[in-house]
Amino acid sequence: MDIREELKKRILILDGGMGTCIQQTGLDYDGNNDALPLTRPDIISGIHKAYIDAGADIISTCTFGANAVSQEGYGLQEQVREMNLAAVKVAKEEAESARKKVWVVGSMGPTPKSLVITTMMQDPSETFNIETLTKAYYVQAKALADGGVDGFLIETVTDECNAYAALDAVSKVQKENGTDLPVMLSVSIMNSSGCLMTGLNVVDLYDSLVRKGPFRLMSFGLNCSFGAKELYPVIKDIASAVDCAVSIYPNAGLPTAHGYDEGPCDTADALEGMAADGLVNIAGGCCGTTPEHIREVALRLKKYAPRNY
Repeated sequence: MDIREELKKRILILDGGMGTCIQQTGLDYDGNNDALPLTRPDIISGIHKAYIDAGADIISTCTFGANAVSQEGYGLQEQVREMNLAAVKVAKEEAESARKKVWVVGSMGPTPKSLVITTMMQDPSETFNIETLTKAYYVQAKALADGGVDGFLIETVTDECNAYAALDAVSKVQKENGTDLPVMLSVSIMNSSGCLMTGLNVVDLYDSLVRKGPFRLMSFGLNCSFGAKELYPVIKDIASAVDCAVSIYPNAGLPTAHGYDEGPCDTADALEGMAADGLVNIAGGCCGTTPEHIREVALRLKKYAPRNY
């Protein structure tokens, strides 16, 4: 079953927060989620299963920071390939045991370093550059592809240069492997006007990378950022501007001293509004969301047609 064709038939449901679920287990560890597919695959497997049971059509690998730049802080940059391969294995096993078709996408998140900010600082001693980052993403993308993902999810983009590096790395892997796996790109905005951390507007980012740039995407949209209600105006702008599918997987509101403030019905209410207005093709959750959030979203959105594109 081709996910690109399925997107034209119905709104597909993405999973929710991986880190949120890991924290809820009470696991005593160093905070490196990306190492858990190696050390505690049972925990990651259980989270994938919970999201599939809740209605997720797409699950993302536990590899958000499984690149050499991010893993340097843990001293595990040499184990990046193993991390990614292990994460794909765990996710695919759960997807293949499901009673329906479930796609596995390889999560590729941002790094602790920003190419735009590094360039602006003009520090001659800084060795972090586009070549370094592209290589790090290439190693990750190669391992994800070798593991057998159904596509790539470049997510929580806050820096246009980092996004370019990740897309370029994926493109190189696809060319070498002779594949055309779908690519999702998801942006995290800093304000209600729809700008990245660097000040670039999300629609301008799409134009520079896709419309005027070298890359093709299956989907483009927003994740993290704020709650879904606050993201409606920006999703509306994206939906009117892009030629691909639109994705949205917000936080469960804003974090408070007691955690995130949106319950499953709150998140589902806002996402249902977007679906009713014909703005989305893929919907799920990010920080603070749980299988309960995804279950409610899946239940509400199944009656709506996907956005035409």
